[in-house]
Amino acid sequence: MSGWSALRAYAALPATTGPWYLVITLLGRIPASMGQLGSLLLVSGATGSLALGGATAAAFAVGQATGGPIIGKSADRYGHRPTGLVAALLHALALVLLVVCVEQDAPTWAALASSVVAGASVPQVGPLSRARWTALAHHGRLPANRFPTAMSFEGTSDEFAFVLGPALVGIIATATSPRTAVLMAAALTATACVSFALHPTATLVTRHGEKDGAATAPVLRVPVFLLAAGLAGLGCYFGSVQAGVTWRAVDAGSEGAAGLIYAILGLSSALAGVFVPMLPASFPLARRLQAGFALLAVLSLPLAIVGGLSIGGLWPLGLLIVLPGITIAPILVTAYTQAEMTVPVQRISWVMTLLTSSVVIGYAIGALLSGTLADRYGPLAAFLVALGAACVGVTASGLGRRRLAALRPG
Repeated sequence: MSGWSALRAYAALPATTGPWYLVITLLGRIPASMGQLGSLLLVSGATGSLALGGATAAAFAVGQATGGPIIGKSADRYGHRPTGLVAALLHALALVLLVVCVEQDAPTWAALASSVVAGASVPQVGPLSRARWTALAHHGRLPANRFPTAMSFEGTSDEFAFVLGPALVGIIATATSPRTAVLMAAALTATACVSFALHPTATLVTRHGEKDGAATAPVLRVPVFLLAAGLAGLGCYFGSVQAGVTWRAVDAGSEGAAGLIYAILGLSSALAGVFVPMLPASFPLARRLQAGFALLAVLSLPLAIVGGLSIGGLWPLGLLIVLPGITIAPILVTAYTQAEMTVPVQRISWVMTLLTSSVVIGYAIGALLSGTLADRYGPLAAFLVALGAACVGVTASGLGRRRLAALRPG
């Protein structure tokens, strides 16, 4: 697909979903990316304990990783609209409750419980939006040749939300307070996420109860496990690189620069995601996924050398982190496109949330492992874990290349 054809394909997406859908899905993702950092700043600022703030953020991540597939399964069984409304309202209330617990100096367990509930009830706008595009394709309302464009839009939106969410938390917390930032996330959830749940596209994903044979058919086939393993490796890569960059920034006395450098990773990924539809159809998805992970490992080598050995100041990190960033959105787009080909449409919401949760779990593992090793051995350890995580993706995609290549839309 040429550049102009790709741009025309993006411009045609609103005609399929309605003019506001793309805006709603982008805004609806932002609260999820605000929650972890917001809870960390809120609790650590109020208590003076970074450890307690980190524990609260970790509780949010654990809840998000475990709650995502539950929300996806509920969306398949009961429909996107009721599931989305319940999740959005519960998430907003849990964020408000977290603020109340901190403001009223409630017991530690109350703040941790609120954070777990907030994470578990993240409305999962990104995965469910991908499921809706799949439903549109199966209903014939989205031409097959535009489905990769829709997945590219989803990947780009994820990356922009990934950058915008923490940036908003930092700006609001600095200008007012962390409390206001968390409440803003709650307000955005109650508006954008509720709008997403009520959007007419929600009715396209048909409900399937327990007695529905297609709904109860086993879907955890080998390709799904391999995709989940690869994306868990990608999440581990995120957490490890963030730990390494943060170590370098703190060591240089510029803690705030860590967020800016890491945001460059998301921006370069988002821009690369726009051009994914231009990849030739002769480049099969299974081969593309393996090549993406291999390129991620190769392009991370300069970052690992410069960052791990503390060569130069912080600006080389900001330049070199662009390189691996250009592979991330293509990997995500390819993996989610393959997921659409792996399972019945009746279970697509659950599988999409399962893959997203794999990224979250991998991120938590990478952040914890790399942070611990970096504290003991320096930043090189964190960047080496990142390289290892990229190799996990290469291995998973390589093991499943033949199986994944045999998949066809169904």
